Amino acid sequence: MTGTYAVPVPKGYRVGAWEVREPLATGAFGSVYAGRRAEGGEDGPLTAALKFLPTGTRTPRQLHHLRELAEREVDVLRRLKQPRLIRMYETLTVDDPGRPELDGATVLVLERAEGSLSALLAASPRPGAGPGLLAQTCEGLAQLHRAGWVHGDLKPANVLLMADGSVRLADFNMAAELEGTHAYTSAFATPDYTPPELLWSEIGERGRRIRASADVWAFGVLAHLVLTGAFPLPGATPAARRTAAAAYASGTDELRLSPELPDAWRDIIRACLARTHEERIGVADLLRRVREAAGTGRPFPLPRLLPARRRSRRAVAVSAALATVTVTVLGYGVDRWAASGGEPGARTDAATYGADVLRTDRGVPAAYRLLIVETAHDCPSEDVSAPLIAAMLKVESDFDPDLADPVTDEYGIARWTPKVLRWWMNEDGTPAENVPEPPFPPAESVPAMGRYLCWIAPRLDEELREDRRVLIAAAYRTSWRRVNDAGGVPAKYRAYADRVAHYLEEYTPPGGR
Repeated sequence: MTGTYAVPVPKGYRVGAWEVREPLATGAFGSVYAGRRAEGGEDGPLTAALKFLPTGTRTPRQLHHLRELAEREVDVLRRLKQPRLIRMYETLTVDDPGRPELDGATVLVLERAEGSLSALLAASPRPGAGPGLLAQTCEGLAQLHRAGWVHGDLKPANVLLMADGSVRLADFNMAAELEGTHAYTSAFATPDYTPPELLWSEIGERGRRIRASADVWAFGVLAHLVLTGAFPLPGATPAARRTAAAAYASGTDELRLSPELPDAWRDIIRACLARTHEERIGVADLLRRVREAAGTGRPFPLPRLLPARRRSRRAVAVSAALATVTVTVLGYGVDRWAASGGEPGARTDAATYGADVLRTDRGVPAAYRLLIVETAHDCPSEDVSAPLIAAMLKVESDFDPDLADPVTDEYGIARWTPKVLRWWMNEDGTPAENVPEPPFPPAESVPAMGRYLCWIAPRLDEELREDRRVLIAAAYRTSWRRVNDAGGVPAKYRAYADRVAHYLEEYTPPGGR
C-alpha cells in the first residue's frame, strides 16, 4: 500500500463484518476500498464500498473538521434513503489500538458503484445517454432539496453510475441542512461548479452560507459539460474560468453558451446560470423542464460503462504512486486532490494538473500538484505562483510530508513551527484556538504556506530590485521586515534564496513566470 493514501488499509483487513479488498480511490480526507462481506453473507449485500475517514491521528483542528464531515455524511445518508442517492448500509468505527493510523477511523459502508459520470466523460465527451443521465441527476437533486438539504458539491465525480446505468448522487461531506433560506457548509468547494456569489464569499464561524440555488448553478454547469463537452464559461484553467464567472456576474460580460445546445436545453441552462441567485430557476421547475427535454414517457438509454480500473496508455506509464491519487473513476467524495481541471476527452490527472503554470517534467510529485496549483490560484498576488510554492517546498523539505526537525521545531512538507502555523491554519485569517501538534499533513501545510506568502507579498518594499518571488521566499525564512531592512535578501539567507531561484526557474513552463 502506497503512502499517498489518506487512510492506508491493508488488503484483507477486517472491520465489522467486512473484509477490505482492492483500493478504489483516495483524496486528502478519506480513502475508499472495495469491501466483501466476510461473515453473515446472507444478511445484506455481499459487496460494498468502504469509505475510511480518519479521526484519530490528526491535528486538533483537522480532527474536528473530519468528525464534522463524517457526521454530516452519516446524517444525510441515514435520513435520505432514496433511489437517486447512493445508499449507506451501516457505519462503523475502527477499534484497533495496535494500529494507531487506523484506530478511531469512521467507516461508511456504501453501495458499490460501477463508475462515475466523470469517468464516462473522460472516455466519451458526449455520451448518448446524456439527457437521461441529467434527468436522473436532477431527480436526485430534487429529492435532496425536498428533504431540506443542499448538496454543496455537485459535479461529475459525485454522480455515480450503477451496473444498470442508473444514477446515484454521492459525497455528502459538503451537504448542509437548510435553516430557512440558507444552510452553512465548509469552505471547500470546486470552483468550476461554484456560483459567482460564493467564489469570494466571507466565511463565518459556522462556515460559508449557501442557498439551494448553488446546486442549481452547479447542475447548469454539469449539463453544459455533458451535452457539449465544454464548460459554459470560457477559460483554459479553473482560475481563468473563475475570472470569467466574476465578469459575467458583474454584468461586464455575457453568457455565451455552445451553439451545439438544443434550444430546450439552452433555455434550461440559462435559467440555471442566471447572474443572481434570485433569478435562478427553482429545483421543482427545473426537474419538470429537464424531464421534458430528456423525453417524457420513454426509457432513458443506458450508458456503456467503463471497467472500474480502465486506464489510458499514457496513464499506464505513470507510476503506481500516481495511480493512488487519480481518482476520477469513482466519486464517493474523495477526489479533492485529483479533480480534473481540463476538458473532458483530454484526460487530465494528477500528473498533468496545472501543466500550463507548473512544469510536469521536473520532479514535482503528482500527489501535490493540485494542492500547489490551487493554493497559488487562491492568492491575488501574481508573485505567489505555483512554481514559487513548489520551489519552496523542494528547498524546505524535498517534498517530504513526514519531515521532523525537533531541534529547530519545524515539521512537515513546509517546515512549519507549530506556534507559527497556528496563525495561518484558518482560511478566515483568525488563528487556531490551540497550537497544533505534528504531524502536519500537506493538505493543511501547503494552503497555510500560500496564505502566509500572500500576506507577505504586499508588505515588501516596492523599491527592492531583486526578483520579488525570491524576496517573498526569503521573507518566509526570516521576516518581511528583515528583508526590507536589508534592502534585499539578507546575507544569512542568500544560499537559501539561490536554491529557491534555481528551482523556480526549473518549475516554470516556457514563457511563464
